[in-house]
Amino acid sequence: MNSAVRRLAAVPVGILLLASLAEPAGASASTAILTPSGAGPAVMEQMRHDVAAATGAADVPCWRDLTIKSVANGRFVSAEIGWDGANYGALRARAAAPGKWEKFIVCRDADTGVTKIRAQANNEFVSAELDYAGARYGMLRAQAEKVGGWERFYSNSAPGGQFSFYTKDTRRWVAAETTFTGNLYGVLRARATSVSAEETFAW
Repeated sequence: MNSAVRRLAAVPVGILLLASLAEPAGASASTAILTPSGAGPAVMEQMRHDVAAATGAADVPCWRDLTIKSVANGRFVSAEIGWDGANYGALRARAAAPGKWEKFIVCRDADTGVTKIRAQANNEFVSAELDYAGARYGMLRAQAEKVGGWERFYSNSAPGGQFSFYTKDTRRWVAAETTFTGNLYGVLRARATSVSAEETFAW
């Protein structure tokens, strides 16, 4: 079995099945810019190198100016860098149109789905806060300077269509909490054991 097949075999069946989800008619095209190896900023190239080192991939595609849109409410995901404290950098599906807080850098290995996400607004990695409790458990925040277990994700499709993603540590799918109210409306949390509209996004 060659290395590409071995890496693909390591991907959970759920990811492979969900990767076949079709983009709905009339969906907007991705605005992500695929950046060739060596042509991106230093932070992107380091992300590319790290994903390649973790997966054994010869090359890892990376995108900039990428937006993430919730299928559940049609809103773009924002990094709330205007907030402070434990909610700083919280990711929420709440923007009607993309601005600087809605742009991300993503590097993703095509064979394994290993994915790293960095907010362009503050240049921080996206983390799943697995030590939070209650309604904030698993909250995604753009707040990490380095990558550890909480910053490692798997996604089931490359930018350019619909996708779902989960955290490496818990294998819980990320959901946009569209039933929440107030400041937590649309907050992204790694907490779901299956995929529905709340766990489906477009990038």
